[in-house]
Amino acid sequence: MQIIIPEFSRSPYALIVMLSVAIGYAAAIFRMRKSGVNKQTIFYTSLLSFVCTMAGSFMLAFKITSEGIGIGFSGLGAAVGMVAGVMISGIIIRDKPDIVMTSFVVSAPLMYGLAKIGCFLAGCCHGKEYYGPFAVVYSNEHAGSYFPIQLVDMVIFILLHVFALLITNKMKNKVRAIYIILGVTIPIRFALEYTRYYHDGSLIASGQVTVLIAGVLALLMIFIWKKVLKISYN
Repeated sequence: MQIIIPEFSRSPYALIVMLSVAIGYAAAIFRMRKSGVNKQTIFYTSLLSFVCTMAGSFMLAFKITSEGIGIGFSGLGAAVGMVAGVMISGIIIRDKPDIVMTSFVVSAPLMYGLAKIGCFLAGCCHGKEYYGPFAVVYSNEHAGSYFPIQLVDMVIFILLHVFALLITNKMKNKVRAIYIILGVTIPIRFALEYTRYYHDGSLIASGQVTVLIAGVLALLMIFIWKKVLKISYN
C-alpha cells in the first residue's frame, strides 16, 4: 500500500503551518483564561511570543543557496522563539508566569504535530527512500518514494501533547512538569532525525546537533526564567 500525493498547483504548506500555529495559540489562550490569567497578560504574552516564534523559525530556516535566498519554517526555531517570548513576558509582567509558560509548552507539540500535515502534503522534510507499506510517493520537485516520517511526526507529537496535558493537569509543580515534557520531547525529536532523507548515516548528524542545541537553549531559558522569578513549590 502506497500513499500517492498529487502535485498541487499551489502548495498548501504555508496555510497549514499558519493554521497549526493559530490552533496551538488558541489552545494556550484557552488554558490561560481557564486558569484566571489576566486578559492583558494573555494578549501581550501571545503577541510577544508570536513575534519571537516567527523570528526564531525564519532565522533557523533562512538559507542562501546558488538558487537564491530560501525562507522556510523551522519547528525547532519556532519552539525556542516561543519559549524566549514567554520567558521575557513572564519576567516583565509576572502574572501567574508558571501557568502562562505551561500553557505554551503544552501547546508546542500540538502545533508541531499539526504543521507536519503541511510537510506531508508538500513533500518537505520527507523520509529516506522507502518502498514498503505506507510509502509516500511524490510527483513534485521531491519526486520519489519515501518513508512517511511526516505522518509519524504528526502522530507522535499529538500524543506528546496529550501526555503534556495529563501531567501538567496532575502535577502541582508546573516547572517540574515542563522539565519532564522537554526531557521526553528532545530525545524523541533527536531519534526521529535518523529517518529523514538528509541524515548521512552517522551516529550524530548535523540535524541532530541542531536538535540538541535547541533543546539546551530551551532548558537554559526555563532555568533562567525560574531563577529570576523565584518560582518554587512546597
